[in-house]
Amino acid sequence: MYEVNKVREIMTENVIYCEVPSTRVEVLSIMKKHNLTCLPVVKKGTKKLVGIITRYSLLEKPMEEQTALIMTRDPIYVSPNHRIKDLAKAFIDHRIRYIPVVDNDELVGMVTVSDIVHKVLTKSTFYQPIKNFIERNFIALWDKTPINVGWRIMELAKIYAAPVINSKLEVVGIFSASDIFSHIEIVVDEHKHVVKAATEGQEWDWDSLTIIYVGSKKLILPEKPISEIMKREIVTLREETSISQCAKKMRDLNLHILPVVNSEG
Repeated sequence: MYEVNKVREIMTENVIYCEVPSTRVEVLSIMKKHNLTCLPVVKKGTKKLVGIITRYSLLEKPMEEQTALIMTRDPIYVSPNHRIKDLAKAFIDHRIRYIPVVDNDELVGMVTVSDIVHKVLTKSTFYQPIKNFIERNFIALWDKTPINVGWRIMELAKIYAAPVINSKLEVVGIFSASDIFSHIEIVVDEHKHVVKAATEGQEWDWDSLTIIYVGSKKLILPEKPISEIMKREIVTLREETSISQCAKKMRDLNLHILPVVNSEG
């Protein structure tokens, strides 16, 4: 069986990107239009890579409006001839899910963890069971937890998905940052500033007051419970499931995280 070896064989070409300078609203518009979770950022009028911005970046900096202040600068990148093995190592070492592809100092593509799972692991035979690759230290959220609180807990724990349990301690869903994104509200927050300046003339003259209204836009997460937006369809795997079977399940269901149960369920 032919094995995929180079990044060029799995990367997305004609990649959608955003430019700087630009605003968060523009980035959100592009992401929603093309159903994307990440965008490489290039210098306006060029293909020169200057950063990368994800949905998580937007959630982590809800008060910022300028793309340049939200994006991750000087991101890790690879060339089209980079080996898949080295690409996988870069994902693991840097704990990232998206890597731009650059050739001759120009953005030429994008590669993700899902590309490796869907295009490499499903086409090769990996018989090893997933039990040696399971993340066993995790947190669970109560289904009545408000969305904004749930996200803050995940942000502090540095995770982007968590199983959800009810009051009976039953697993009833999966809550992720992707679920949050479609419920973000952009609110205009207006602040009043009073500037006091003395008028010319005699000392007893009234001071003039100038009132300045400064408006800013910020992201707001709703306070309704996570049970209203979480994924309720729970597909589980067993520890004995092979890596290839797991990869195919993730590809078929278009999921990047799956809960694992032991032989007792």
